Amino acid sequence: MAYTPAAQSQADVPDQTDLALVVASRPQTQSRITFAKILTGTVDPTWGSVIKTGSGQALNQTGGNLVMTTGTTANAETIIRSSGTYSGGVRLKAQTILSQRIANQSFFVELADVIGDGLAITISSATAVTVTIPSNPFDSTNVGEFMYMGAYTGTGTFVPGRYVIASVSGNNVTFTVAGFAAGSGTVSLFGWNYYHVIYDGTTATSAKFDTQRKGYNTGDSTITINTTASPGHVAIVTGNDSQSLVSDQLIATATGARNTIRGSRDVNVPDDYPLYIQVRMVNGAAAPATTTTWTMGFLNISNYAAQDVVIQDLRQTTNNTPLPVEIQRSVSLTTSTTVNATTTPVAGGTLYSLNTAATTNAAFIKASAGSLYELTISNVTATPIYVKLFNLAVAPTVGTSVPIITFQIAANTTSTYEFGPIGKRFSTGIAIAATGAAAATDTSVAVAGVQITGTYL
Repeated sequence: MAYTPAAQSQADVPDQTDLALVVASRPQTQSRITFAKILTGTVDPTWGSVIKTGSGQALNQTGGNLVMTTGTTANAETIIRSSGTYSGGVRLKAQTILSQRIANQSFFVELADVIGDGLAITISSATAVTVTIPSNPFDSTNVGEFMYMGAYTGTGTFVPGRYVIASVSGNNVTFTVAGFAAGSGTVSLFGWNYYHVIYDGTTATSAKFDTQRKGYNTGDSTITINTTASPGHVAIVTGNDSQSLVSDQLIATATGARNTIRGSRDVNVPDDYPLYIQVRMVNGAAAPATTTTWTMGFLNISNYAAQDVVIQDLRQTTNNTPLPVEIQRSVSLTTSTTVNATTTPVAGGTLYSLNTAATTNAAFIKASAGSLYELTISNVTATPIYVKLFNLAVAPTVGTSVPIITFQIAANTTSTYEFGPIGKRFSTGIAIAATGAAAATDTSVAVAGVQITGTYL
C-alpha cells in the first residue's frame, strides 16, 4: 500500500529526532607476529612464508627474533610475506636492529599489494623486459605507472627495483629498466600500491618513507629516526582516510612519551587496497663490502574501521589537527608526579617541545603576546632541574632577565601544570630557560635530556 501522509494522524508520523541510522563499529583486529619458534631457512607458517631467499643470504627464527643476513652477492634479494592482507585503517609496527649501515644494501618494511608470483619474464635488452601476466589487469591506460619487480629466478642479469610500464599488449606488459642483461625466467610483481620504510645508506639515524597508490608515489623522503643500532627502534606506519604518518620510538624503557612523528603523506595513500606485510632485503647492483645482520624482534599490525567524529558541525581534517573543544570547568594551577601524565590540547593550540641540553636552554616559545595552557616536564635523569618562564618576545638573557615563574622538577619525576581554560597570560611573549639552580640570576647549566612540552596560543 502506498504511503499517504494525509491518511495518518500526527502521532503516527515519527519525530525527526527518531530518524537515526543504527550502526555497528567493527572491532579493531590485532595481528601480533613474533618469532618464538626455532626455524632454519623459513618463518612460522601461521603468519607468513618465504617468497625468495637470495644467493648468499640467510634467514632464521632464533632467540625469539627473525635474524637475516645479507651476504655480499650483487642483486641478491630475500622476500618474506604475510599470509593475509590488510586494508582500510592500518597501523604497522616493526622492530629493527641492523649490525651496520653500509652502501649497496637496502632493508624494506612495507605493506604492498601483489600482482603475481612466478610470472614469466623475458629480458630482451639492458633497458626493456616483458612480463606475461595471466588475466592481465593492465592495459594502455596504465602506461607510466610503476611497481616493483623482484624474486627473480632465471638467466641473464636481473636488478630488483621499482620500474615503469612502457607498453601493454594483451597479457604482456613491457617495463623500462636499467642494468639488465638478456635472459629469461620468472619474477614477482608487487607494490603497485604500498607503504614502505627503507633503511639504506650509511647513517644509522636515517631512513626513507613513502606511499604509492595505483602506480604513483610522492617520492621517498629521507627522515631522521632513532638509531637502528642496538637496541634498535620501532617504526610505526599508519594509514587511514587518505593520510599516512610514520613515527618511531626506541626499544628502551622510558617514563615519558616515546613516539616521534617523522613524516607524512596526504596523497597517493593506498588505504583502499588489500596489502600484504613484506619484509625485504636487497643488495645493490654493486656488491656490498661485507654482510649485515638484520634482527627483527616483532611485527604488529592493527586493522580498524575508522569512524568520523563531528562536534557542532566541525570535523577533524587530519590526524594531527585537534577538534575544537571548550573546557567547561575552572582549573587552578595543579601539579602531579604521575608518569606519562597527559593533558588535552586547547582548541587550535600550538604544541611546543624542548629537549634540554647541558646549557641554560634560553629560547622563546612565542615571539608575541600569548597564553600558555599547559606544561609537562619529564625529568628522567638523576638530577633536579629548574624551568623558568619569562614575559619576553625573545630568548632571555639568563642571569639578567627576571623569570615570572620557576618550576622545580625533582629527579625521576614528571610534572604537569594546567593553567585553566583562559591560560597563563604573557603580555609581551613567552620565553623559557632551564638551569641547574632555583635563583632568578642562576646561570648554571641544566641537566641534559629533560623533555618539556606545552600548549599555547
